[in-house]
Amino acid sequence: MVLLAWGALAFGAVYPWAYWPLAIGCAGLGGWAILSTEAWRDPRATGLMAALGIVAFAILLQVVPWPSSVTALVSPELGAFFERYQFGYEPPRFQALSIAPGITWVALGLFVAFALLMVGVARILRSVGIEKIAAGVTILGVLLAVVGIVQKPLIDAERPLVYGFWKPLDGGSVFGPFINRNHFAGWMVMVLPVVIGYSCGVVHALRPPRGNAWLDRLHWASSVEANRFLLAVGAVLVMGASIALTQSRSGMMALAAAISVIAAFVIARATSPRVRLAAMVYFAALLVAVVFWTGAGSTVNRFAEAPTAVAGRLSVWRDAERIAADFPIAGTGLGTFGRAMLVYQTSRRDLMYEQAHNDYLQLAAEGGLLVGVPALIAIVLLIRNIRRRMASGDDDVLTSWVRIGAVAGLVGIGVQSSMEFSLQMPGNTAMFAFVAALALHRSRRSSRAHRI
Repeated sequence: MVLLAWGALAFGAVYPWAYWPLAIGCAGLGGWAILSTEAWRDPRATGLMAALGIVAFAILLQVVPWPSSVTALVSPELGAFFERYQFGYEPPRFQALSIAPGITWVALGLFVAFALLMVGVARILRSVGIEKIAAGVTILGVLLAVVGIVQKPLIDAERPLVYGFWKPLDGGSVFGPFINRNHFAGWMVMVLPVVIGYSCGVVHALRPPRGNAWLDRLHWASSVEANRFLLAVGAVLVMGASIALTQSRSGMMALAAAISVIAAFVIARATSPRVRLAAMVYFAALLVAVVFWTGAGSTVNRFAEAPTAVAGRLSVWRDAERIAADFPIAGTGLGTFGRAMLVYQTSRRDLMYEQAHNDYLQLAAEGGLLVGVPALIAIVLLIRNIRRRMASGDDDVLTSWVRIGAVAGLVGIGVQSSMEFSLQMPGNTAMFAFVAALALHRSRRSSRAHRI
């Protein structure tokens, strides 16, 4: 929780002084968890670790100096890029496949750290109560939501400051502790579904009042189990309101996708039409409350401006496709999209696109087949292992619903990644690794009476 809080509260860990301590902490925690639980003896964990290791090795190949004859064969456009980028360019005897090896080294270090965190936490979670984890995530999510909500009316649009004192080095649309409101929304899109899943698990375990008298119902409503649900619902409302207040179109669309995943599970598991109706009313009430609390008119106006934003996105996407076409095998090097756009950008020159606003296109441009194919294999293995965990029948009620919430969070950030670059922020990537671990972890074996 401390690592995740640091990654979010330190401006999304976007600066080196923030992301290096985060990476060291994540690598240390993940490595300790792997070694202490002997994760290498689990065939499923071993397969995923091997796939992630191959991705790391592929990134390493991008920064290793190769003879110029090799780089010319693998990336024929590399020389042409440097001739346009660097005045008086002379091809060296040895050259890396990455156009900026220093940046790719940083990307490699962060990837290894977060991969260790995901695998290690997935192994160690079985020895930690899932309710404690859900409570910690809820508290952290509410904390960030409150920071964003309180700070929003205090932000000067002409001179936005984070926490009222920090001026972003490269500008930005500040919300909460994040330099960019879309990145705040991306972080919250991963966390909020986990809290919703937790609320579903709590309500699933509720024991209704035995009698019909109003005194019995009042006594039940004041019970600990009923108040856990009310607290969870309150947290969901606050966090949902923070996403709506960002006015992030990608964030709201991603949240809708995540909620749809949870709703589908609720409807599929409902034992009667009455339960299905109650679930639909619950999700509809949450949506209506969030939208009207934050202002339906501003939300509608924000989506009305979408065509203008789409034009800019289409331009940078076309540039990303050109980069991917020119560097199809090895890419330009992980993390180097901004450097490549100094040559490839064709849109307005008063605005510099350092990211592709589409993580899938950016991976194709930066990684090529060398990194893209192993990354795809790792994603497939991750999805397969999560499906096996969900089908194992080992989860108790609460763990099952928290896992569903984590899956919904992964779906939500996957949707947003097609329009934004939230996962380029180290603080968000750390949260992604944690949520993936929640979805992937092997729970304690429950008694047969409490299994789903």
